[in-house]
Amino acid sequence: MNYNTQPYFDIQHDNQHIVTIKPFADAIADEQGILDRLQQFVALVTAILHEKEVRGLIYTCPLNNKQTDYLSLFDQVSSGRFDPETLLKTTLQALQWKSQNKPIVSIFDDECTGIGLATMLWSDYRIAGPGIKMGFPESKFGLFTGFGATICLPQLVGSVQALNLLTQPGLIPGQTALESGLLNEVAADFDLCLLQAKNWILTNSKQSVSAAYSTMPSAEFEAACSAILKKTRGLLPGSNAVVELLKTAPSLSLTGSVTAETSRYSQVLRAPEPLHMIRTLHEGIRKAQHPGRIKSLGDYKVKKIGVLGAGMMGSGIAYEAAKAGIAVVLKDVTIAQAEQGKAYSTKLCDKRLAQGQMSGIQQQELLSNIQPSAQVADLVGADLIIEAVFEDLELKAEVTRQSLPYLAENGFFASNTTSLPITALADVTDRPERFIGMHFFSPVDRMSLVEIICGTQTDHITLQKAIAVTLRLGKIPIVVHDGPGFFTSRIFFHYLLEAITMLLEGVPAIQIEEEAIQAGFAVGPLAVLDEISLELMVHVYDQFPTLHNSQRRAYAHLNKMIENGRKGRKSGHGFYDYDPAFGTKTIWRNPALPTSEGSWSADIIRKRLLHVMALDSYRCLEEGILEETIDGDIGSILGVGYAAHTGGVFGHIDLTTLPIFMEECQSFLPFGEQWEIPQSLRKLADRNFTFYTGLDSNWTGKQSLN
Repeated sequence: MNYNTQPYFDIQHDNQHIVTIKPFADAIADEQGILDRLQQFVALVTAILHEKEVRGLIYTCPLNNKQTDYLSLFDQVSSGRFDPETLLKTTLQALQWKSQNKPIVSIFDDECTGIGLATMLWSDYRIAGPGIKMGFPESKFGLFTGFGATICLPQLVGSVQALNLLTQPGLIPGQTALESGLLNEVAADFDLCLLQAKNWILTNSKQSVSAAYSTMPSAEFEAACSAILKKTRGLLPGSNAVVELLKTAPSLSLTGSVTAETSRYSQVLRAPEPLHMIRTLHEGIRKAQHPGRIKSLGDYKVKKIGVLGAGMMGSGIAYEAAKAGIAVVLKDVTIAQAEQGKAYSTKLCDKRLAQGQMSGIQQQELLSNIQPSAQVADLVGADLIIEAVFEDLELKAEVTRQSLPYLAENGFFASNTTSLPITALADVTDRPERFIGMHFFSPVDRMSLVEIICGTQTDHITLQKAIAVTLRLGKIPIVVHDGPGFFTSRIFFHYLLEAITMLLEGVPAIQIEEEAIQAGFAVGPLAVLDEISLELMVHVYDQFPTLHNSQRRAYAHLNKMIENGRKGRKSGHGFYDYDPAFGTKTIWRNPALPTSEGSWSADIIRKRLLHVMALDSYRCLEEGILEETIDGDIGSILGVGYAAHTGGVFGHIDLTTLPIFMEECQSFLPFGEQWEIPQSLRKLADRNFTFYTGLDSNWTGKQSLN
């Protein structure tokens, strides 16, 4: 039979009757779909294996894409072109190859993830070229990898390791995969991979291939499952499915296992959470980081940055800029303080060096990019000066005035502030159009978001330059407009406010913290307050032009705690008591507060914490602080740890449905002014408006309100 007539795969027969299959370089599975491509591949391999003269078979990943094309996948699901019955038959047919007496080898010639990696597990033997990484990143989007992955992987690496690989999004290098049993060999190049594959086929038979591990449940596996579900809080459909499938597969036949996996895979693909997570954490971030956003700048490139303030934020910004190859002047009041700021970069480099993530030469190059200084004149010629001093309007104004004369002719100035108004800060300059906010998050080296804040006079070129610098640093930009607290800080203050409000109502502190975590927040609100310090929270409230009654009650409670020496973690006492000797903390039961334990619904507490941030996010949209819903969703998750499974604040409203969301917010109105509902939102609820349809936003600004 002439298999070379098909258009997608290059098929080679050698004189030893070994067949090698590779996809053509230009054969991308976009229009026909992932499932259609794999169905053709499996049918092709099956037919070849039935040829009597064929001694063995070698293949590379049948999907050319390095990563799963999620947009294509969800498009197929939403349009009804993803057929579970075809998936079932295709997977079952592929897994039945192992019952035939012809050895099959898969070769990794490039990074391989998700569905592509699942197809490589259909072989008897796996070989990778140098520097290859692999893994299952779908888990960070609430998905899991089907196509036999939950069946094959436990047999190769054991149930515990399979669970970890399928529910943790990080990629592993070839050597780690080799040690775990996921790979059988690692070769120096593709030609050597091919040679080793053919040698293995010629010297081995199916009888030499056996499962490395028993997949029967064990105490270690049960503990690992519990740990995963505790970590995800049971909020990610994909992780839930993996746990269920790995537990039940050992008691099922091959057909039963494939049927169970296919059923759960189809259910997870149709669950709302993965779509919301893909929209925000994959497609939203991809668009935010797309270089096309700054095409009007041409070949603009920052060569020198000045950073004012060598504290934790300034030092972190200096490190990120130096890592990007930009010359940095890190200025503080004294050279000793500036040197201490550079020492932070040395510490980070030492850690990366010890972990093998950086060479000694790279460390030297990075550190040589940072010039500690106490002299403002050293800033001369800076393309950008970023002010990162304490959150005080007068202090920021003073350092801005001192440094502006040294800015390059076409340079711009940025303030790293969490809440101070950019327009007011820009008033101290004679060029407010070249002044912008760039709100980095702590710790800067680990937090990927930068909130870019336009003042009322910030021009488009300055905005474009701020985005360009953000992208150069490898960060994710969102763009918002000026207003008290901007966006991320503003909605975060509502999260903290609602926790204090509930505390004053008599909700036990421990219950507030526990339900926040169960709702999907990264950290409980009271623990956050202790970390940032209660004094700083009060200072932020002092910057607000007015406070409503709920804010005043929270303000008074925080001040009372501060007066009693409970200032937060650094003081050893706050909403928690801290034991530095043991590194532990215990929740403080304030005897002055009312208590009504057992009378508070867990569901209501979770909804109040989630809804209050989403409601104020809508106000930001209505007021023009936000222009795009996706910026709100990205900012809420990456900036302040909003529940990721919702896809962000607007994703949460859509998950709840706007009519129900509004009805529940209305029921919370007795708890404070933070629950007042804009009239425009009521009108949208009457229309059953959704902020998104699939991956596309329905918000068109004020037009959406008409």
